[in-house]
Amino acid sequence: MTAIGLLILGLALLVSILFNLLQLKWRNEQRAARAEDNAEQKRKDDERDAAQRLKEQAAPSFFNFDGAPGPILVTGSQHSTQGPFMYLWGLVTVVNRTQLPLQITPLRLLMAGEEWPVQSISFHLKSNNTDRSDRISLRENDKEDYELHFRFPDDKCATGSGELWFASTNRAGEFSVAVKFCQ
Repeated sequence: MTAIGLLILGLALLVSILFNLLQLKWRNEQRAARAEDNAEQKRKDDERDAAQRLKEQAAPSFFNFDGAPGPILVTGSQHSTQGPFMYLWGLVTVVNRTQLPLQITPLRLLMAGEEWPVQSISFHLKSNNTDRSDRISLRENDKEDYELHFRFPDDKCATGSGELWFASTNRAGEFSVAVKFCQ
């Protein structure tokens, strides 16, 4: 009888150990699955954060005021009364699609890949063209219409197509906008 009792006790102990090992295996599988889920969630969060950073660092958009596709058309011209300069301008709409306010500064003009001598590049509000700025500010998700003015020496007035390079406060580095001078 004691032998049978010991045998039953031994089987119960063996079943208990096997059940505990099985539970340990299940818990480890659950932990591994949770770790995979957490890693997947972290990857998705990182991708979403990277996409958000890209949106926040997106360059402002420049459009022709009349909606014409292609490069910014610079069609206005006037000779300066204050020296040997020529003023050229075009109407543009500048759009900030980010959720952050930003400032935009024109830096230089490249014509045929070479930096072109420009005396000044400025923005004049279309609604009040006496308001002249070397740098403009746009609120988040905003747009504004401007006259984009260039002042050239008489003997170095730009013609043809080129690139106008800008800097903005929402991004590192510079960005360019295609321009075409039509006189």
